[in-house]
Amino acid sequence: MTESLLRPARTSAAHTGTLVRALRRGPRESQRDFTVLLDVLARPGRIGRLDVPDGAPAAAVAACGLADVEVPLHVLTGGDQEYDAWAEAAHTATRAPRAALSAARCVVALRPLTAPDVAALHRGRPLDPERGARVFAQVDTLADASDGSPDPAAADALVLALTGPGVPGERRIAVRGLAADVVDALGRANDGFPCGVDVFLLARDASVTGLPRTTRVRLVRGV
Repeated sequence: MTESLLRPARTSAAHTGTLVRALRRGPRESQRDFTVLLDVLARPGRIGRLDVPDGAPAAAVAACGLADVEVPLHVLTGGDQEYDAWAEAAHTATRAPRAALSAARCVVALRPLTAPDVAALHRGRPLDPERGARVFAQVDTLADASDGSPDPAAADALVLALTGPGVPGERRIAVRGLAADVVDALGRANDGFPCGVDVFLLARDASVTGLPRTTRVRLVRGV
């Protein structure tokens, strides 16, 4: 796929069809995506990698591998024309019903996730916590920071320390493209377990890590 997919959207059926084909996942691709996403969610802070078509936003591709006609979907675009086109393609590719942010079970953040976004997410209820939102958030970069070695690419990144089930002791990751107040908001959203939200962070290079509701996230370094 060419970089033309990243240009402002045109309303032609051909352009829309190209975006839909980039997001539509076959059974084998969906199974592969599911395996990677399940692994990083079971082992928070572990960084996996998805197979994403060139030019397609990894967050949208990952969500389209799991969403279907029974999963209410909301796509955060910030009114960006390019992202609006990808949002339309995501709904077409999955046939997922449109939902308000507060009612969505699947949320794709193509623009930077904000603390008010997190506060609005549906967290499920004690008798059906599985209805809490699953968020696919696009970030700039992800890197393993557990060994403490300096990473030039992470000079302006958040460094997050993760603890909880699936984490041996503590694991650290460096994230660029995520705001510090979003980390605080996620902590508040997940302070009523089993209710809460599960988050996947997806970088531009299609690397991915999971932050399930059971994980405690501490900000070690922020900008």
